[in-house]
Amino acid sequence: MSSLSSDERTVVQTLLELNFSIRGIARFLNRSPATISVEIRQVTPYNAKQAHQLALDKRHIRGRHSTLTADIAVFLNQHIGVLKWSPETAAHVLDIPFKNIYNWINHGLLKVKCSDLPDKGIRQKRQADGRRQVFIHGRSIESRPASVTTRQEFGHFEVDTMQSGKQRGDVLVTITERLSGQHIVRHVSGRNSRAVTPILINFFNEISNAKSITVDRGREFAKYDEIEKTLGLPVYFAHPYSPEERGSNELLNRYVRRFIPKKRKIETVGNKELDQINHWINSRPMKTLNWQSPRKVFQQFAVFG
Repeated sequence: MSSLSSDERTVVQTLLELNFSIRGIARFLNRSPATISVEIRQVTPYNAKQAHQLALDKRHIRGRHSTLTADIAVFLNQHIGVLKWSPETAAHVLDIPFKNIYNWINHGLLKVKCSDLPDKGIRQKRQADGRRQVFIHGRSIESRPASVTTRQEFGHFEVDTMQSGKQRGDVLVTITERLSGQHIVRHVSGRNSRAVTPILINFFNEISNAKSITVDRGREFAKYDEIEKTLGLPVYFAHPYSPEERGSNELLNRYVRRFIPKKRKIETVGNKELDQINHWINSRPMKTLNWQSPRKVFQQFAVFG
């Protein structure tokens, strides 16, 4: 029965906090259940750092252990490479320095590449799509209450649409709540107000404490007056080609692009896949939310009905 490394003990503590069983932890680490059982009995409640120091004191560990174990690599390749977590988020969950993860990536020790990491920048100006028409009616974002920008009040939403490059066809409607960062993606047949308006009305009808909606000046939002009349919510329009005025939505749309790149037709994205993407986006622990998930914070504040 071999002793665990420091990183493996960190994984044990993390999985115990996530209510994994002994057998589940053993399978994850490719260790025997007996090894895990003996390990967690060493310190109660289990603490990885204390357990590792105790093991060192008992001289059960011989020689030098690699900082990056195979199990840690599997975890990072899955959560950064597949689920698109940031290295900082993964480091927080594993309780390791996030700089270690960047070093492992830079040295090619993980499958994920630096080019695959989340892009935190916001384009200050986006080139206009010559085929996309805009209009000049509606409330300007300049009339939106300044308090909305603080993200201290629940119920202020940003909305946009995503398409496959410049091709006409189905689109995704994305809805972001500013306080929680909850990002909902819906499939819509057509990028026009006739298709988009009922999606928004149905969504906001379910949230009784929604307070405002901010969109761009795309023609798909031309029926803003119908939305305002039906929901009783003000709809504000950002300035043309100013995605930074919808910064929360813009950043998360770019996150969605990591799962659904522009070259892929929206028609090929099924509801099951879209549900999974929504789950991945909103279940991530976020530093800005004190390591809570957007879904948890959203559910704390949202009033449904």
